[in-house]
Amino acid sequence: MLKVVMVEDDADLLDEMSFNLRQQGFQITQCAHGKEFDRVLQTERVDVVVLDIGLPGESGLSIARRLRRNLPLCGIVMLTGRSGVTDRIHGMEEGADAYLSKPVDMRELALVIRAVARRVAPAEVGDREGLVLVEQDQVLLLADGLRVDMTRLETLLLSRLARATGQQATRQQLVEALGENYRDYDQRRLETIVSRLRQKLTRAGLESEALRAIRQTGYIFTVPLSARDSIS
Repeated sequence: MLKVVMVEDDADLLDEMSFNLRQQGFQITQCAHGKEFDRVLQTERVDVVVLDIGLPGESGLSIARRLRRNLPLCGIVMLTGRSGVTDRIHGMEEGADAYLSKPVDMRELALVIRAVARRVAPAEVGDREGLVLVEQDQVLLLADGLRVDMTRLETLLLSRLARATGQQATRQQLVEALGENYRDYDQRRLETIVSRLRQKLTRAGLESEALRAIRQTGYIFTVPLSARDSIS
């Protein structure tokens, strides 16, 4: 059952939305502000959070920003009365996977929550214990002993992801790891490298979502990955 946390300071609206979502099969926890939400994070699993922006104390935008940094695989749905284009863009830039305006049809909210949950769900890795990138040899070692040859650029990209907190890196960090200037770099080149790498991972038996794009942010490697200089 999907675990959804609703962060909304309008008590009547919070109760109404929670009731409807429970009827549709979600497990719901209610929070009125960011401090309550932080307490929930300490003790409960959270698949998707539905965030208002205009909360008492810390704003929903601030919560989304640090949540995306600290828990990159948690889905974020902004649900707010701020419906302008600039507001929507700002919300997505701060880390939201989806942005909805109040009032919202509960059927639409439920569909969006499920879609976001599918998008951020961890890749299935079976009984693999993790991957090891051997940088000097430009090879990726899988837990079952399979070796996958990498190009120089693929090695640089994986090395940056392996050493990033949560194995998540921004586009700028990855571009700079490739030895390029982010301001002058054609982003399509990065997407080409990622696409080619995904094809290699898929042929090696991994899910294509092992290397996942994070909207408006960068990429995350969802399978345990470490890096070392050489095999010996």
